[in-house]
Amino acid sequence: MTDLSAPQAITTAQAWPLHGAQATRQIELAALAHLAPSTLMQRAGLAVARLALALAPHARTAWIACGPGNNGGDGLEAAVHLQAWGKRVCVTWLGDEDHLPPDALAALHRARAADLQWLPAPPDGLGTQDLCIDALLGIGLTNRLPSDPLREAIRGLNTSRATVLAVDLPSGLNADTGQYAMQSIAASAISTRAGGTFDSQAFQVVAPHTL
Repeated sequence: MTDLSAPQAITTAQAWPLHGAQATRQIELAALAHLAPSTLMQRAGLAVARLALALAPHARTAWIACGPGNNGGDGLEAAVHLQAWGKRVCVTWLGDEDHLPPDALAALHRARAADLQWLPAPPDGLGTQDLCIDALLGIGLTNRLPSDPLREAIRGLNTSRATVLAVDLPSGLNADTGQYAMQSIAASAISTRAGGTFDSQAFQVVAPHTL
């Protein structure tokens, strides 16, 4: 019997269909209707961890940036697996425990029980990380200006020289248009503030993510 907790060889060469945000949510809801609580998120986290090792098989250190919703929960589940497989994992979690979806809350509890390093911001010496995982927004992009910690995490991911794996899609990318929307959201929001300034480097993609 296959041990699903152990890393396995997978291929990234296979072509997969692309779905918009609404179609993705419908697929998730259909799957959730037939699964026990947390099952889908645990499967997603395991898949992320396996793909991370396929992309960076010699990685020893990993920084995982986790957002406030289910995308962040996927990242937390992946962190638990990578830690169990002998990687040195540090996590920046930007959620609010009082407002987490149930599956993401369960993932947070599992992550807290693991021997992870928790950081409030991107780690010092980010360039020394072998692997970064973007589990911040996924398809959860909104028209609201991101918080300062979220912008800092996105900047860290976009400027890292490490392999970056994005869960669902890179944070700030619009799943329906394929355009990087974060910069226009920020510019629109800040233009309404008297004397506001716009830090384009907080939103500009300067290093490609690996999907």
